[in-house]
Amino acid sequence: MNTQKLIELNINMDPVRVEFELTEQCNLLCKFCYNSQRPITSDKVYEILEKISQENVPEIVLTGGEPLLHPEFQNIFIHSSALFQKIMVQTNGTLISAEIAGLFKKYGIHSVNVSLHGGKRIHEELTGVPGSYDSAVSVIKRFLDLGVRTASNFVMTSQNISFLPEMIDMLYDMGLHEMTLTRFTPVGLGAKNKDLALSQEELISALYAANSKMKEHPDFSVILANSVPYCVLPHDLSGFCSYCHFGGSRFYIDINGNVLMCGMSRINIGNILENSFKEIKARSDIYKSHIAGSDVPEACAKCGQFGVCRGGCRAAAYAYTKNICGSDPYMVRNE
Repeated sequence: MNTQKLIELNINMDPVRVEFELTEQCNLLCKFCYNSQRPITSDKVYEILEKISQENVPEIVLTGGEPLLHPEFQNIFIHSSALFQKIMVQTNGTLISAEIAGLFKKYGIHSVNVSLHGGKRIHEELTGVPGSYDSAVSVIKRFLDLGVRTASNFVMTSQNISFLPEMIDMLYDMGLHEMTLTRFTPVGLGAKNKDLALSQEELISALYAANSKMKEHPDFSVILANSVPYCVLPHDLSGFCSYCHFGGSRFYIDINGNVLMCGMSRINIGNILENSFKEIKARSDIYKSHIAGSDVPEACAKCGQFGVCRGGCRAAAYAYTKNICGSDPYMVRNE
């Protein structure tokens, strides 16, 4: 298939998943946060949800900030449940009451992802709020007791990465079977804390640890939420490598309806309240470049494994080089 036909095909495809930011506000102060955490809450939620639904998007992810800080959260969740085949909530777990947990169960939430970034001391050092660890752990247990599908997200930083193996064991012993690992990217509040970034050696060591734990617990799944360059990974860790679907089949929508390539890059390609996804994609040179695979360094474009990682994380490349076509900081193949 030639490049133009590939672009046209993707323009006409409906997104399979949209992450919708209900608010930029959060009650934690995570050092690694990709968001601004400004106290801004969307007043266009229902209009945006209706527009996304009209685009035949099957899965919606309610996120933030902390989505539960939106004063209309319960009604938003119920309304979303009627519009989408799958609904997921990403939360820090500190505001989940028994009523909210029951609501998730009643309306058949597809899954909830609760952030947990280490043991009590390191988790609260990173989040900046005492008590946030106990709240997250207790709500995970509550969801598991209710039979609500639950995963936990661990943002990998230089401060907590040594705790990853024991976190996997703890979550497994609690009855959890899914975990996502998120790369730290110095954007949003995290831009002030670049020292939290993992070195290549730390990243590889962490993935080896996760791989080892999955062998110990065959029914426990650890997924790397962000793409990494294929060239940085040893062959026996290549299973962690996949290209990022954001900016292709997935998009992030902010509180004002702006369609972003992803939440970390914050690159705006249009507004869902003004145009359809197809119109937005058709007008965006950034989108077309991404689909064509031309938003990467030349070495990546020529690499025989380009189809696996597509140059790694474009948001990370943008954060470090100020160029969406720059190199992912973990890229090692520079010839």
